[in-house]
Order: sequence, then C-alpha cells, then structure tokens
Amino acid sequence: MASMDIIQYFGGSPSNFLDIGGGATHEQIMESLKLLESDHEVTAIFVNIFGGILRCDKIAASVIRATEELQTKKPIILRLKGTSSVEARKMFQGQEHKMGIYYSEELDEAAQLAVKLANDKTEKHNPMLK
Repeated sequence: MASMDIIQYFGGSPSNFLDIGGGATHEQIMESLKLLESDHEVTAIFVNIFGGILRCDKIAASVIRATEELQTKKPIILRLKGTSSVEARKMFQGQEHKMGIYYSEELDEAAQLAVKLANDKTEKHNPMLK
C-alpha cells in the first residue's frame, strides 16, 4: 500500500502490484517483469523493496539479468533498502541510463523518479527505447 500511496502522492497512477516474497527466484522476478513489460498501459516499472529475507543484491542481479534477457524497453526504478543494499547500488552506479534501470534507497526520491519517467514521453531517460 505504501508504494501505491507514494506514487499517487507524487501524481502518478499505479496500475499493477506484485509482492516479491523472501524466497523469490530469478525466474519469478523475470516472469513478473515480463508481465509488466507486456502491459501497454504500464509506462514505468517501480520496484520497492525493503530487503531483509531476500537480499537487495540478489534482487538487483535478477533485475539486471532479466532486463538483458527480456530486452526491456520500459524504465525500471528500483528502491532497494536493507540487507546488501550497498552492494546492490554498486551494480548500477554510473550505468543507469545505459541499463534503463534507476536506483534509489530513498522512497520519496524513487517514487518521484518513477512518476517522472512514466510521464516522460520523449523517452530521453531510457536509451533502450530509442
């Protein structure tokens, strides 16, 4: 509910919600991104994780791998906070635009970016869309 509330607070319209449990596998994460990528009404993907059981670096690695395998075209905003979030951040540092994946540990910042990218029709923030 916090994800929906914060997206709406910053002017967005959330449409899909998935809960990644502590035992989520790469295949489950990839299938989730595949579903969101195929939905034409979804313009950005916001992943909000407070990692305790499932480590943030494991989620980040799966998201990176899934975007490569699926050749995603929508920007993905990751808010990862918790176990191994420092390691997760290092996986993206300096490569956000190239990957089309944006990272923040702060919920407000991540939600604002998700709304901005979802509303950005110029596609300038995600070179994968060009």
